[in-house]
Amino acid sequence: MTKLILWLILVLSLTCIVSAQNKGFITGRVAERSTGQPVAARVEIAGAQEAQADEKGNYRLEVAQGVYAIRISYAGFATLVINQVGVTAGRDTVVNAELDVTLSAEVEVRSETFTENVDQAVSSVTLRREDLRTTPGSGGDPLRAINSLPGVTAASAEFADLIVRGGTPNENLTYIDNIPVRDFTYFTDQYDGPRGGRASILPPDAFDRAEFSAGGFGAKYGDKMSSVLDVGIREANRRRVQGVLFADSGTMGGSLDVPIAKRGSWLFSARRSYIDVALDVAGIADAGIIGYPRTLDFTNKFVYDLTPRNKLTFTALNFFETFNQTDAQAQNIDRRTDRFRMRRTSQRHILGTTLSTTINAKTLAQTTVWHNIAHNDGMFYLPYTSVLQRQRNLRDSQTGVKEDVSWMPDQKVRLSFGGALQIDGVNYYTFERAGNLYSPLEEEYVAPTRQYRFRLSNSTSGNLYAQAVVNVTNRFSITPGIRLDHYGLTGETLASPRFAARFNASNTVALTFATGIYRQPPSAFQFSLTPLNQDLKTQSATHIIGGVEWMVREDTRIRVEAFRKSYSDLVVQQVGPTPAFVSNGRYFNSGSGTASGFEVSVHRALTGFLTGQASYGYVISDRKLTAGGLEMPSDLERPHQLTLIGITSFKGFNIAAKYRIASGLPYTRRTAITVAAGTFIQRIASASDINALRLPNFASFDLRAERRFAFKRVSISPYIDIFNLTNYRSVVQPSYEFNRRTPRMLGEDKRLPIFGFRFEF
Repeated sequence: MTKLILWLILVLSLTCIVSAQNKGFITGRVAERSTGQPVAARVEIAGAQEAQADEKGNYRLEVAQGVYAIRISYAGFATLVINQVGVTAGRDTVVNAELDVTLSAEVEVRSETFTENVDQAVSSVTLRREDLRTTPGSGGDPLRAINSLPGVTAASAEFADLIVRGGTPNENLTYIDNIPVRDFTYFTDQYDGPRGGRASILPPDAFDRAEFSAGGFGAKYGDKMSSVLDVGIREANRRRVQGVLFADSGTMGGSLDVPIAKRGSWLFSARRSYIDVALDVAGIADAGIIGYPRTLDFTNKFVYDLTPRNKLTFTALNFFETFNQTDAQAQNIDRRTDRFRMRRTSQRHILGTTLSTTINAKTLAQTTVWHNIAHNDGMFYLPYTSVLQRQRNLRDSQTGVKEDVSWMPDQKVRLSFGGALQIDGVNYYTFERAGNLYSPLEEEYVAPTRQYRFRLSNSTSGNLYAQAVVNVTNRFSITPGIRLDHYGLTGETLASPRFAARFNASNTVALTFATGIYRQPPSAFQFSLTPLNQDLKTQSATHIIGGVEWMVREDTRIRVEAFRKSYSDLVVQQVGPTPAFVSNGRYFNSGSGTASGFEVSVHRALTGFLTGQASYGYVISDRKLTAGGLEMPSDLERPHQLTLIGITSFKGFNIAAKYRIASGLPYTRRTAITVAAGTFIQRIASASDINALRLPNFASFDLRAERRFAFKRVSISPYIDIFNLTNYRSVVQPSYEFNRRTPRMLGEDKRLPIFGFRFEF
């Protein structure tokens, strides 16, 4: 009996020790969204623990390792619930929160489980890091996760670009830590057409949150006509050094959190692809593989509290990419002998510093200084010759300063205003020998040899904006705004008014509306192709959006939105139906068009055993070339799209599935002829044939499974993400061969499993 008692005491002691060792921490800061003022909010985990934030808004919870939902509340503020917060023993999980002032919870259509942006009345979604990372079919790429939202699609599964409500990828605006970023993807097509890249430039572990607006966004944002993606990089833990290692079938890397004197922190992240190495080791690089891609990126973020009212943030992002394609690889794409061999390199550096100052209890000011520089170089050859066909050497930089002020004089009014000044420097070199060229409509023509250098030493642009969110009554709010832009490239100064409204018809149903003018200048690359392009002017789009939002229950929301975008003064190339036509790089403001449709979505937030989303979108997007009277569907139009997502979590497992089916892209019937050895021309039978045909439907079923194993001070999360599980062949483009008048359809029919893991320590 004595031995038994001693054994029981020993077991209980060990249990207590293990239990103590299995504790982790949730830490963070709670602030008011508009002013940045700290909020002494109540932070609680159902059935576990609660804490009260101090006068600086800081809180700390000690809980057993696992996955939790955090509820943050304070009188006069809308309650916020943050789900899927993972805790590892011995580690700090940083969760910062921003609360919105509320007038009356009884009449506001608001859910604790959905993060809302009060400055955006329509078409807005906020996603946190776990939402981005665990979306099926994303491979951990945040852009592919956003691609699953209503109103968003892509040209094909190969691309991670965003096609939003009938627009093109170059119509999307991106901010990273308040820094405007021109290109958010790797392997963007810098040379032809509006297509975007194949992967986002940020690793998933670097994200804190992403706010995405598909239209009708406020006066703070300009220079783009379709959407805004506002990304925040997470702050590192301020209490202890900790890190993450991650790897999958194509990339590997890690991140490190380093405290700085208890008043700041440093986040460092590095990532490198190794597909090029694997292809060489396997000896299969030329066997149907189209090239050697390689990427390398570094992310640094320093945060330091200068005083209780002043916080300094420094962000440095560095990206490097190369792509080499051999003759054998080029010909194995589709067995054409006229394919280009290519070599491309690119490097981008993004630097920015933001000083956040709490002027008083009602005012927050943010001053941001940034410098971006990019160098893209590409060379293109015909495989059967040694003659250089095309070369681009593109160098551009932006240096700017911007000021954003948020003032909340009382609970009924929120004012935001500010401005920016930016200096652009551009040095583009273009060389083209007679050969195949691609227009934005992806038609090929013969062009004469051209050599041109474009240098823009100084181009100064600036803007001013002002916006107010006014709660006219407890049920009705309006958001008027105005933006004034001066475009240095075109020399124009233009005003862009904006307006939005929201009416809470009941405590569960809201009606929304937004309209405004959105402008986008031509790119410096278009200016560089010929001196004749330097008379180009700014493009514009007018948004009209109306919607209904119904909170079926606390964690379930139904949205219906109808929209219309009217384009004018679009920058386009003129096209012709015969080989005699030569565009020679000339662009005109002769394009117009519309994009209209509606979206229906049902979204159950990340709570409980089963969550998910179902959405259907319908959009018709057309373009018109005014000078020739030519009308056609947009190159990237998919009229119908249905997306279904389901996620379940149990016993450490997270399983997610996504099914998407969409209309095929339009394409043009062409006649392919060989006019001489080494010369291949494609021409259009008639102008009415442009984009008159449509490819078969696109479909994909993606599956993701992850298992989290938590140990003392570390956790390991292996996962598998399978693209196109059913091996469905989605046709992505037609291909014409020598003397072939009927195209051969190229498709994506490969089942692609991505294996990976995360190691937290």
